[in-house]
Amino acid sequence: MGNVIAVPCRSYPAQAFDGCPACVGAALDAVTQAGMYVLGRAAPGLLGQAEGRVEVSYRIKVRLYDEDGAEMAADEMEVEQAIEEVPAEPEDSTVVPIDQSDTDSGTNAPETTMRLDDFQTVLDCVALAPGGAGGMRGSITGNLFGYERLIGSFALGVEPGR
Repeated sequence: MGNVIAVPCRSYPAQAFDGCPACVGAALDAVTQAGMYVLGRAAPGLLGQAEGRVEVSYRIKVRLYDEDGAEMAADEMEVEQAIEEVPAEPEDSTVVPIDQSDTDSGTNAPETTMRLDDFQTVLDCVALAPGGAGGMRGSITGNLFGYERLIGSFALGVEPGR
């Protein structure tokens, strides 16, 4: 039997992103949530259905880059959403909230790992276009912050789903 050495995450004590696998995973999830929020907001207008229920399906390719431009993490997923009418918000809002309903309340989460609500995304560019019936294509790029400090940047590639 071998020994296992676990190196603890230092994010909470230091209030800084330390780049451990758990924190990078949480950052990837935070960017994915932000991308899904933006896609959900954009779908009715892009697909020509400003009211009612909109069914969308797309493939998202998520990439995180550190401050030097090196890739930290990447993921790819198929997403299907049914979107109801969304109330309008001011157009100058560039900060994307992370959906708190999908995060752990903290009661079961270890205190040594960053959570989704420790991250904030700031969008630099949203370039989306219709990609066929019920789908979109394009990209979403921006910067990712953790504990109000710049971690790096992100890029989401969006393609129509099945």
